[in-house]
This record gives sequence, C-alpha cells and structure tokens, in this order.
Amino acid sequence: MIDTKGEGVPVVMVHANSLCKECFRPQIQALGGIRRVIAFDLPGHGASANAINPRRTYSIPGYADVLLEALVQLGVKRFIGVGHSLGGHVILEMIARGALIDGAMIFGTPPIENTPEGLLVGFKPSPEMAYTGSAVLSEEQIGMVVAHALGREAAREPFFRNAVRRTDGLAREYLVEAVLRGDGSNQRTTVETSPVPLAILNGESDAVVNLDYIDGLRFSNVWESGPIRIPLAGHGLHWEQSAKFNEILLRFEDFVTERVNQLALGKAQA
Repeated sequence: MIDTKGEGVPVVMVHANSLCKECFRPQIQALGGIRRVIAFDLPGHGASANAINPRRTYSIPGYADVLLEALVQLGVKRFIGVGHSLGGHVILEMIARGALIDGAMIFGTPPIENTPEGLLVGFKPSPEMAYTGSAVLSEEQIGMVVAHALGREAAREPFFRNAVRRTDGLAREYLVEAVLRGDGSNQRTTVETSPVPLAILNGESDAVVNLDYIDGLRFSNVWESGPIRIPLAGHGLHWEQSAKFNEILLRFEDFVTERVNQLALGKAQA
C-alpha cells in the first residue's frame, strides 16, 4: 500500500486487472504534498497476498469489500475514488454499497448491466479481451497486457511485466466467471441514479471500451456535463497522456473538495 501525506479529502486509487498500485506513479507524483493518496494492491496483485478464499475475493464485489475493510482499518471514512478499468468497476461497486465517496473518477470503465449482454454492449471485441480471464498468460500476452493498460513505453519496463507475471492467475479467471454470473451491482443503474459526482474519462483510441455506449448513458451527476475523451490516448490514458490526465484530476479534486467544504459550511449554519 502507498499512503502519502496531504490535505483535504483522501484520494483512493484502484488499479486495473493484473497490474499494481505503481501504475498510478505519475498521479501520485503530481499530487505529492497536495492530497493524501492511498493506493492499494488488490488481493492477488502486486505486494498483496493471494486470496485465502479466491472464489469469494476475486470478483468486483469481493474487491470492494476488501478495500472498504482496509479503509476502515486506516480510519478513512470519506474519500475520492479514482479507478482504472477494473479499478473503476470496484469504485462503482463501493458507491452501490453506500460507501461515503465524495466524488469518483473512473476511466477505461464502461458502467454496464451485470449480464453477458451488458458486457457485449459496454466492450468491443478485441484480442485483449480474449485473454482477460486466462489463468495462464504467454510472454507475448504479458507484454500485451502492459501495452494495452499503460502504453507501449511502459511495456518496456521490466517492473510492470513482472507485476503481470506475479498476478494470481485465478484472479483473472474467477473475475470473469463472476462477471458472467452477474455478481455485484448493476453499474449502469448506479451511474444513472447515484448523486455522487462522477468524472468519466476515456482515451479516444481505447481498443476495448465502447465509448459511444458510455456517451449514451444518462448520468445522474456527471462532472463537466458529460464523459471526457482524451486525444492521442488509448486504455492507459493516465500514462499515455499523463500531463493532461493529471490536470483534469487536479481540477476534479478541487471541485470535490470545494463541494465538501460548502456542504459542511451549510450544515454548520443550519
């Protein structure tokens, strides 16, 4: 776990499938000394141990339960959630479970109905999707995972390739099985009804996410009037266009912090 010092509402970052907390390195550096950042390795990923009960833990609701319990142990009651791909789905699950989230930024994350049909409309067929649920990956596929999630430059970093190798293969296999079973909340309903402010970011060249589907959703409380597409970026926009991404992230956090302060002032004056 990474836990930095900073002011205001803590920012909790949740990484993508088969990766690790260090994937948020550019964002943690940008927020250094400004906000408290907490970044976890999901069970079966990075420095976290493999799940004791894989069938229970390796799912979107299972990950949400683990992170909410960890935040309680840290004494964190309210936070801003930032989730990439799988991490975004985990953040949406936390919202559906009533977590005290003051704002959420998700990217590479189509909010879908928890059905096979929901998967088909939220994602595009692609080579990357073919091995998302594979317990065993070839060396070529390991490189493709990193390149897809963080960009080609990151794929040359041995650290991230090793992170994919380290990931418990059952975490991929059981995650997809749980999604196909319909485990967890209907995330389309969550974004269409939740009052939590949502920032929706996507790379305009994302190879697996159906951006038109996301743009067509009726969000209850979307920031900046709608989803934001970042040019010259794919699924790993926080690495491929980190400066632009960080600028948007900082603006969203300022917005959420000001909103929290105004709500607190209103309660104090009531």
